[in-house]
Amino acid sequence: MILPFFLFGGLYQNEASTPYYFYPIKYGSWFRYSFGMVLISEFQDAEISCEEGKQCVFKDGNQVLDYYHLDANDMWFPDLFALAVMTVGYMAFSCLFLWLRIKEKRRPIKEKKL
Repeated sequence: MILPFFLFGGLYQNEASTPYYFYPIKYGSWFRYSFGMVLISEFQDAEISCEEGKQCVFKDGNQVLDYYHLDANDMWFPDLFALAVMTVGYMAFSCLFLWLRIKEKRRPIKEKKL
């Protein structure tokens, strides 16, 4: 289950090149939102310096964000909001699953008659 989220989360494949039939996996991936937040926090308005005599791929951090098709305003919404909703959703699903599992295994205690 984690491998498709990892593959379509933006780490290995640019978001703009994801086929439309993989959009549910792309938007359901927590890797997409966390990777976007890390890139925005590291490269927004950052200056990139190159060694003398070498050619730089990116001149500044905003070009890195443009390359990955990320908007610097997406840091809080939808990225952080989506991660918070996913966290609460997965926790609720886990608690529900555990409750159903315990309810299934639990047997009532019979009282002995004297």
